[in-house]
Amino acid sequence: MIYISHLDLSASSPVFSAPDRDNRGRSVTRSPHHRASEGRRDPDATRGALIDAARKEFEESGFDSTQSNKIARRAGFAPQTFYRHFIDKVDILLAVYACWVGEEQEALDAAKGMRKAARALLEHHQASLKFRRALRALSVTDKRVRAARANSRLLQIAHLRELVPHTSDVSDARLARSLFVIERVADACAEGEFADLRFGSDAAEEQLVDCLRQELALPSKTPKSRR
Repeated sequence: MIYISHLDLSASSPVFSAPDRDNRGRSVTRSPHHRASEGRRDPDATRGALIDAARKEFEESGFDSTQSNKIARRAGFAPQTFYRHFIDKVDILLAVYACWVGEEQEALDAAKGMRKAARALLEHHQASLKFRRALRALSVTDKRVRAARANSRLLQIAHLRELVPHTSDVSDARLARSLFVIERVADACAEGEFADLRFGSDAAEEQLVDCLRQELALPSKTPKSRR
């Protein structure tokens, strides 16, 4: 994410302003992090920068090895800035997850045909392996993560109904099954589980394409209840 598109290098710019001074009038040097935090007054921009930094830290170091102060410093803020916007690491992980889901939905909506949709899905999962691993593990142990994933899937079901014309008589449970199957196969492809069985990447991707075709070619006879 880019929040500053250019710098004003005129003589009146803060870059050329007089040096900071302490309460005795002595010149002091502020750290880059301090200047960054002072320069960013927009709460939405600050929150966005923290989310972007957290996503990178989670993917590089993993959830357990990431500390909130590392996230804040990577975003260019003092450590205490983190807690003005998020309760803890799980809270910011959920914010990262919301962004991740939105990006995936945009990529899938833009894809033309099942093959391109499979490619978009696979690339999105491959780019977020450590994040996805943390998400799956925390879904078992953390109620907030589990609830967030459940809510996201319900929204996906509603979105499927808008996109796929033949879902009007299909139950929510049947659509949920399709989501679970597609998600699991996509993760297996991204994690190299097909390769563990000596299947090439092309064969793995082909299975994901077939999975999308089969799961979204929903049966015509289903229970009338959507639950």
